[in-house]
Amino acid sequence: MFRVQKHKQKIKKNDEGFTLIEVLIGMAIFTVGILAVATLQASSTKSNASARRITEATALAESKIEDLMLLPYDHADLNPLDSPYEEIIEPYTINWDVTEIDLDANGTSDSKIVNVAVGRIATDDREVSVQYIIPEY
Repeated sequence: MFRVQKHKQKIKKNDEGFTLIEVLIGMAIFTVGILAVATLQASSTKSNASARRITEATALAESKIEDLMLLPYDHADLNPLDSPYEEIIEPYTINWDVTEIDLDANGTSDSKIVNVAVGRIATDDREVSVQYIIPEY
């Protein structure tokens, strides 16, 4: 559109660009989006750290089960009378419990159940537990 000034010159009206209000509203929307992404990033980092600790605990439990599987049936670390056992590998505590069972129901114990539990020292993280049955040959 054209406007007429005092001197009868035609000046083109400039409708291009953004007003200050439009810029402020755009910045507010952008800020809300960035804050949501930052919150998501913090939550993701916390979840990844928790998953890493659970993976480490599971690997320790599996390793302890494998170590106990290699022992003879009557080894001291598999004696149910001395159970439970504890081993500390900072920052984790490995506990295992041995129980004799009668699988064939003939009245004599012929197997042992070994339950290995791994948890972090002085935290309330979840404990990982792995169980294995050792038969007497």
